[in-house]
Formats: sequence, C-alpha cells, structure tokens
Amino acid sequence: MAGRLVVALMAQPCTLATPPSAVAAISLKLSRAAILRPPPSYAPPSLSTRTIAMNINSQEQQQDNLDGIFKQKRILRSKVRKALKAMDPTLRSHEDNAIQSIVLEAPWFRSCQRLCAYICCSALREVDTSNVLSAILQSPLKEGDAQVRKKLYVPRVEDKNCHMRMLNISCIDDLVANSMNILEPAPIDADGNEREDVLQASDPVDLFLLPGLAFDRSGRRLGRGGGYYDTFLKNYQELAKTRNWKQPLLVALSYSVQILDEGVPVTPHDILVDALVSPAGVIPISPAALDRMRP
Repeated sequence: MAGRLVVALMAQPCTLATPPSAVAAISLKLSRAAILRPPPSYAPPSLSTRTIAMNINSQEQQQDNLDGIFKQKRILRSKVRKALKAMDPTLRSHEDNAIQSIVLEAPWFRSCQRLCAYICCSALREVDTSNVLSAILQSPLKEGDAQVRKKLYVPRVEDKNCHMRMLNISCIDDLVANSMNILEPAPIDADGNEREDVLQASDPVDLFLLPGLAFDRSGRRLGRGGGYYDTFLKNYQELAKTRNWKQPLLVALSYSVQILDEGVPVTPHDILVDALVSPAGVIPISPAALDRMRP
C-alpha cells in the first residue's frame, strides 16, 4: 500500500464533534446579538411622530373640554329662560325702570360722549333700554352746553355668521323692524347717506351697554349662543388697542334672576364684562370699573 492515497467514501453523513468551549462561545455571542440588536420589524418613533401624536391627543382633550362647556351652557340657558318666562310682569316692569334710572343717574353714563347700546327685544325678555335711548336722543345739542348730545351706535345683524355692525342713529325713527321683528338701524339714512359704522369712526366710544342671558359676579356673561357680541367686542377691543385708545367700559344690564351664584361656564373666546347693573345697583367688577365707577 506504500505510495498510494486511499479515499474512503462514506455512505452515511457524519457529525463532527465540537468542543464544549466552542459551543458556549457561540451561544454567548448569539445571545448578546439578540439582546443588543432590535428585531428587524421594530423602529422607534421619531420625535416628530411623537409630537404629532401628543398634539392630536391635546386637541382631542381640548375639544372634549369645549364640548362639556357647550353642554353646560345649553343647560344653563334653558334654566334661565324658564326663570325669565316665570317672572311676574309687574316685577319685570319695576326692575326695567329701576335699572334704567340707575344708568341715567350714574356719573360714568352722564360723562360718556359716545356709546354703543342694544335695542331691547321683549320677545327675548331683555332688560328694557327705551328710556335710556330716548334720553340720549333727546338730550340738548348746544354749542358750549355741558350736556352735549351723546353719539349713539346701535346693533345691526348682517348675517348668521356672527357678523354684527354698530351704526350711528340720531332718532328713534332711524330704526326699522327686521325679519325677527327686532328694531335695527337701516344701513342708509333718510338723506341717502351710509350710516357711520363705529368700527370706521375716527373717535373711540366710552361705553357699551350690553344684553345677556345670565351673568355672575366675576364678570362672566352667557349670551344666547350666536356669538355676535363676543365677536364684535373682540374686534372693537383689537381696534382700540391698535389705535392706542382707552378701552370702553363694558356694562351689562341684568334682571335679578339673571345674576347667578354659581359660575357661568365660559370658553377662551368669551368676553368678560366690567360691571353689571341690576335693580339693586351697580356691581363694578374689573379694575377699570372700580376706578371709573367710584362714588
């Protein structure tokens, strides 16, 4: 056999023995790789993805909060409407006269030169303003007279998208009934001229006399749900700030049953009032009201 190479063919597979130490090393290496390397399908969320998710959650939470506030408002509106409907007509008339007398005799009203005031609607059971408006429109207009006639702007609703204007009138005859039988100023006067819009006026107003459905003693106001006054007041306040004007005093007129001990629910878009006038007297709330309504 010397000098020959012998090759043995094996008909059955064979397994080569691996030393125990090598097996242990291989196992340890695989274990470490499995721990340190994430599965191929896993990708940690990026910062932007997490931020978007947080923003969505925050927006959903805010919307839930707003929905809750709107629900509270609807419940409160129903409650106050029932209280107003149940109000004795004689008591209502007494409170109307008392509130208007307080306004007419108040120094902050007598000293104002330009103001916006609402035209009351009996169907909505708003505090009457007819005596106040008549006193304004019939006041003296003489050069050098200390009691010069005040300039009055009253609301006109333009559409159902919270668009309301405040237009100047000089007499009660300037008012016409709209589709809801609420008196409003016609956009054109008897001479064919456009009425002055308070947002286009060259001088600021001193005072707003505001309606509302309910109020609390912190100045929170519950409207009727249209958003007309909140939208208009925000626009006027921004205009006054832009022109460096003194902000007008926002005074709401309220029957006694409309002033609530519990807080009125509000959203960030709701405008607070500076003071309330009830049959019992003036309730100054804001620092501006406390300063300007001193006895």
